[in-house]
Amino acid sequence: MRVIWRIIGYLRQYRRHLIVAYVSLFIAVSAQLSVPLLVRHVIDDGIAPGARDTIVSGVLLIIGAVAVQALFTYLRTYLFQSMAERVSTDVRRDLYEHLLTLPFSYFDVSQSGQLMSRATEDVNAIRRFLMFSLRMAVYSAAMVVIISVLLLREHLTLGLMALAVLPPLLITTTTFSRNIRPMFARVQQQFGEMSSILQENLSGTRVVRVFAREEAEVERFDASLDDLYQKQISTIRYYSFFFPLMHFISQVGLCLVLWYGGHQVLNGNLSVGTLVAFNLYLSLLSMPVRQLGWIMNSVARAIASGERIFDVLDIRPAIRSKSDAAPLQVTTGEVIFDNVNLVYPHTSKAALRNITLRAGQDDVIGLIGPTGSGKSSILNLIPRFYDVTSGSVSIDGQDVRAVTLPSVRRTIGVVMQESFLFSQTIRENIAFGNEGATQAQVETAARIARAHDFITELPEGYDTILGERGVSLSGGQRQRISIARAICSDPRILLLDDATASVDSETEWEIQQALRAAMQGRTTFLVAQRVSTLKYATEILVLEAGEIVERGTHETLITAGGQYERLYDLQLRQQEELAQAVQR
Repeated sequence: MRVIWRIIGYLRQYRRHLIVAYVSLFIAVSAQLSVPLLVRHVIDDGIAPGARDTIVSGVLLIIGAVAVQALFTYLRTYLFQSMAERVSTDVRRDLYEHLLTLPFSYFDVSQSGQLMSRATEDVNAIRRFLMFSLRMAVYSAAMVVIISVLLLREHLTLGLMALAVLPPLLITTTTFSRNIRPMFARVQQQFGEMSSILQENLSGTRVVRVFAREEAEVERFDASLDDLYQKQISTIRYYSFFFPLMHFISQVGLCLVLWYGGHQVLNGNLSVGTLVAFNLYLSLLSMPVRQLGWIMNSVARAIASGERIFDVLDIRPAIRSKSDAAPLQVTTGEVIFDNVNLVYPHTSKAALRNITLRAGQDDVIGLIGPTGSGKSSILNLIPRFYDVTSGSVSIDGQDVRAVTLPSVRRTIGVVMQESFLFSQTIRENIAFGNEGATQAQVETAARIARAHDFITELPEGYDTILGERGVSLSGGQRQRISIARAICSDPRILLLDDATASVDSETEWEIQQALRAAMQGRTTFLVAQRVSTLKYATEILVLEAGEIVERGTHETLITAGGQYERLYDLQLRQQEELAQAVQR
């Protein structure tokens, strides 16, 4: 019930619509329940004594009652369905907004397919519950109570015989509800796993085809589909048995009424009109009784889906602004790491150990080292993608944990190693971090990133709509648009995570020249694998296993006899010596 009440809580803001919907429901029910009484009146007071006027007036009253029922049924159906659609929209919005607040560590261990399943299939289960089950639950409860009172008032013995089936129905329904909910939870979980496999294969379709893994991936997807199918069939088999059982039990009560009531009519103790009205009431009662199983089925689905959604919504973001946090006051963009240590969530090995550095305005801090040495980890701490385990990271003397998170990230421009572009126009992608950017600002950023020329050669220019993840562009083109996006936001701090890794040497040189201009007046952190990219850094940090093992300028490090000199020998020394010889 905790989950159900939480779902119903979304209806609070639509309480006026809810009140009108339930008033319409009860008016429709009242009109529907008046029909058996009017039928009895027509039979006993019209047909039996031959009173034609009574028959005509009774029929007109029945038509009026049916018309009132139809009108208010339309009204309450529209209101309930519109509220269900609004709530499903609200839940999806809350889920999406909350996902954007969760730390990167949450997505490190979460499957995107499971999250997509929660935003689609699970929300749809809640929508169906609000659209039909919530309405039918109240309708069915009202019908059972009112009809029970009317049956007992019409004929006590006959009413008790008719209602004798209610306890077995209640026991059967309770057992069904208890057993069906975990079955639906397993179905929803498997649906999420199937969605994850589908999402992975759609995103990695090129890799699948390059390695000729189509058959293997189809088999993996088929296995997941088959598992989903088996879980669904088990669930269907269970509730398919339950619905006929409910119908059979309810019809037992009808048979008892016909047997006993028929004898009472033959003995002259009961009028034909009363027996007909009694049977009409039983017919009306059988509908909510039969729907009880369907309602419990829908409620079980909604609870299982609600638990999956609220499990996400109840996660408190580990990285968030403090209640008393003030916006970051940026002056020069100075970044200081003070004895920083970092251990990622769900791991025990330190990613960074005893990192101390200072980067001021116009400084370019180069980071180099083998894979897993901690280069990207240093970058991740500045915009608080992760928080330090110990030590501190500050910008202009303000600990990034003590100021508001949005103000920190608005100060920083990031170009990640994997360039991600949205399925929007090139203009919208470049202006993504600066909503108010003018066309001139967008083009200036593109020129700095050496992207303007190839953009203008496209048929639609800056209005060209990119395919998903920008697959219609080359890797170098995507990277240059990512660089333009970072520059367009005019950040005080630039984080370049191997930003030229996907471009050729000539383009790399062009971008380096452009970035040197863009770095003026900013604090820049530059991760690279190529020594040539780091030549102009004011300080280079060589990392290994999360520690700084060398630091200095390019000139001092190439003669220090360490890792940097070995990299320089492998990548650049012969080329530079040859160039110097040619110049002589």
